[in-house]
Amino acid sequence: MKKHFITLVFSLFVNLVLAQEYKINKANGKLMISLSAVTVEGYEGKQIIFSSLTKDARARGLHAINGSAYTDNTGLGISVVEKGSTVEVNQVAYNDLNIKILVPKNVILSFVGHAIATAGPVKFRNLQNEIEISADHNPVSLENVSGPIIVRTLYEPIEVKLTSPIKGPISIVSIYSTVELSVPVDIKANVKLSSSHGELLAAPEIKIVRDSAAPGSLTELNGKINGGGIDIKLSSAYGQIYLRRSP
Repeated sequence: MKKHFITLVFSLFVNLVLAQEYKINKANGKLMISLSAVTVEGYEGKQIIFSSLTKDARARGLHAINGSAYTDNTGLGISVVEKGSTVEVNQVAYNDLNIKILVPKNVILSFVGHAIATAGPVKFRNLQNEIEISADHNPVSLENVSGPIIVRTLYEPIEVKLTSPIKGPISIVSIYSTVELSVPVDIKANVKLSSSHGELLAAPEIKIVRDSAAPGSLTELNGKINGGGIDIKLSSAYGQIYLRRSP
């Protein structure tokens, strides 16, 4: 038991030593992120906190450089610049930096990712913030989020789990991959589902009343859940659409 306790304490100490942080005082405005991969989490605070567990001991005293206009002013391999009410975050180092960002709930979030070789997962969780994501090669996962949400990917899947109170609109679009949305069974929504070359699949507990004014189609469905409410759009050209009930 004592050995396990010592191991745990040592592990926590190592994580604290390795973790690097950069903070800015910002409780509102907009955060624009352009990184190869990122994890963003909401928290009760008034600072945006950037951290990374990626550390190169031989790079101590140095900072990442490249041929772009961005400078590593954080020690994390990223550039963080305030421009009025907006904070711009851009990648300077080439490799995946294992960046995590903690954000206050009133900060609007935007992510744009067009990297290919270094593209990794984009994860947003525990957020009541407005979210907009546009990614080509990043798989996108949103968990315990309430919206409004606009997400678009080109080649990778999108998975979103909504939690109340939900605010619309919700638009989730992937051109070549799957779209998966989990919602509370009591959600009130106007839904538009479409997949040109895939299936539309929904949990039986989620009752969608089809819009009688819309033409019948095997690839599209317009309707209402629980009488209608917020607007939800799920779309893919070549992937499946999954509409699930939240656990």
